[in-house]
Amino acid sequence: MIYESYNNNLCVSQDVFYKGVNLLGYDRFQNWVKAGKLNRLRTKGGTRTGLIEFSSIPESLRQLIIKSFGNPYLENDRTTFTNQLEQDQNAIDFFKSYRYEDGSGIPTKKQQQYICEAEILNLYIALINNYEAKTKSSNRKSNKGALQAKISAIINDLISEYYPNTSTKKYPHKLPSNPRALNRKAFGTSKIIGYEKGGFEFLVHKNANNKAAQKIKGDVAKWLIAKYSMPSKIVVPVLHAMYEKEAVKRNWCELSESAIYKWLHEPAQERKWMISRDGIETFRNKYGHKLVRDKETWFPNAYWAIDGSKIDWLHYYDNTLGMAAKLKIDVVFDVYSEKIIGTSFSETENHEDHFRAVKMAFQEAQAKPFLFTYDGQSGHKSSRMQGLYGKMVAKKGGTHYQHAVGRHSSPVEQLFGRFQQQILNQWWFSDKQSIKARTDNSKPNMDFLLENKHRLLTREKLIEAFKISVNEWNNAKHPKFNETRSKVYNHEPIMLEKINYLDMIDLFWIYTNDTITYKADGIKVQIANKKYHFEVYNVNGDVDLRFRERYVGSKFFVKYDPDELDNYVSLYAKLPNGDTKFIADAQPVRKQQQIPALMTEGDKAQFAKDYEVRKVEEAKAKKQIEQIQRETGITPEQLIEDQELKIKLGGKLPKTSRNEVEANSFIDLM
Repeated sequence: MIYESYNNNLCVSQDVFYKGVNLLGYDRFQNWVKAGKLNRLRTKGGTRTGLIEFSSIPESLRQLIIKSFGNPYLENDRTTFTNQLEQDQNAIDFFKSYRYEDGSGIPTKKQQQYICEAEILNLYIALINNYEAKTKSSNRKSNKGALQAKISAIINDLISEYYPNTSTKKYPHKLPSNPRALNRKAFGTSKIIGYEKGGFEFLVHKNANNKAAQKIKGDVAKWLIAKYSMPSKIVVPVLHAMYEKEAVKRNWCELSESAIYKWLHEPAQERKWMISRDGIETFRNKYGHKLVRDKETWFPNAYWAIDGSKIDWLHYYDNTLGMAAKLKIDVVFDVYSEKIIGTSFSETENHEDHFRAVKMAFQEAQAKPFLFTYDGQSGHKSSRMQGLYGKMVAKKGGTHYQHAVGRHSSPVEQLFGRFQQQILNQWWFSDKQSIKARTDNSKPNMDFLLENKHRLLTREKLIEAFKISVNEWNNAKHPKFNETRSKVYNHEPIMLEKINYLDMIDLFWIYTNDTITYKADGIKVQIANKKYHFEVYNVNGDVDLRFRERYVGSKFFVKYDPDELDNYVSLYAKLPNGDTKFIADAQPVRKQQQIPALMTEGDKAQFAKDYEVRKVEEAKAKKQIEQIQRETGITPEQLIEDQELKIKLGGKLPKTSRNEVEANSFIDLM
């Protein structure tokens, strides 16, 4: 027990200073006590803990203790409050499916913040309304202000609570710390709508999807693009020097060289100047839409508690013996019912196998576990799986951890052991132990197996046998109930945190490790040593020109379901704060059939429509830059004339003389 009341004084166990948080170390702690920097009210001895008066602890150390063990002054009230918090599935669905005007979604961390705020405000409003109703019905004097202040202090204190052994906040809200501001946020005022009336939409920040105001816009933007688009190909340092002179004349804002470079090379700007600066071929290589031809039809002639283990089943294998036991299994048990709800069967038992087994469990359960344990296999400890486990357990009270190896208290090892003994080992091709065993007890069994190795099952047939084994286990009588394990699994739960389709996407869709550039012909990604090619199409199934204009050349994380790669993937942009944001979905690239004899109905029309994409984009880019050049008066023709005049004047005449010569030249032309 960390906190304890002693002689009406709030105290903290002295162990936290050198054992728990290890704030000082033992020797330094004893020196502080002797020097009077810490007031020890009770010495340690026998089973008795030493107690330090909480108020005597320096503020900086006090805050560290509060962060680690909670605020003792609010601990009971906070527990009472958090026990009343309820998951709001409507809020989860709303913020996960919310889309801004440009079609992008709310970043993941922002979703978590909004959901947390909605759930806290739901309880806050309910508590205040309930208090007002009770005081009104009993004709008691209302002390609502004190109640608001108390709840506000609890909500503010929740920010300091973290999940065990992580830096992840348990309640990641950004609600006001001031009681009055919190009340305005919840109920609003006579002039301002609050959460009670505004609902989930009220929590979405009004400027959440707006970029910071840019200095480069209007005439400044046009001038920079026009100058940089000239075929003379001036470099940015020169352009910056030219801009500084122009800015003085036109009273434009100051811009750094790096700001100009970064802005010009954003895809939205680059595609405007490139066609004029570098020519049609350069533009076409980077931004020109490319058709992908289908060569495949040509001819010449044309993947609770989880445990994993090697399964001790012999199967046909192409080696000297003609048999082996190389297959491994991952099994997810529902510990209460003992039902197997997820499996994976392969030769690896890595994080991908764990992933498939857990995904299958969720497809069966359609709900989150409140506790999930696993062994110390490296796949479970990988950042990807730890990230999954952190999200897959129930939000309210859910946790996950590694269970100790070989402990009899570990239910999954007991379950797996019984599953092996009662079901798996009954098959004739089971060696009952590792194929590498060399004990005398294994020889009779090995003799039998060697004699019948010609009848061993293939890998595919072995998987079928495993499915039969799982079904047999699940439909066998539960040892504590007069029902099968499957029927026990259908008992009415005391608590339930359901998941939906969006939750499944959030849990089991995987991000690529690094961002990938969306190029002119789409985005290519390699997954499990296989290459995939995707492109963004609009609702009509045509190449999405609006997406291409904004995002060709941009980098995205590709989020995908390993079992749905032939359907679609999602593209996420990386935000400056490290979060990710949904941008669009991409489908497998449409391959064009080039051989007329192999074309099916509609191939020719689709080919023509896709072929037009390049022409449309090139024409638009050319039209845009020509308009900018005309509006600014900065054209290739004017460039030539200016340079001819510069040669004519030798570049030495003063400005007044140049003006006279230019005027005379104009009169001569008349």
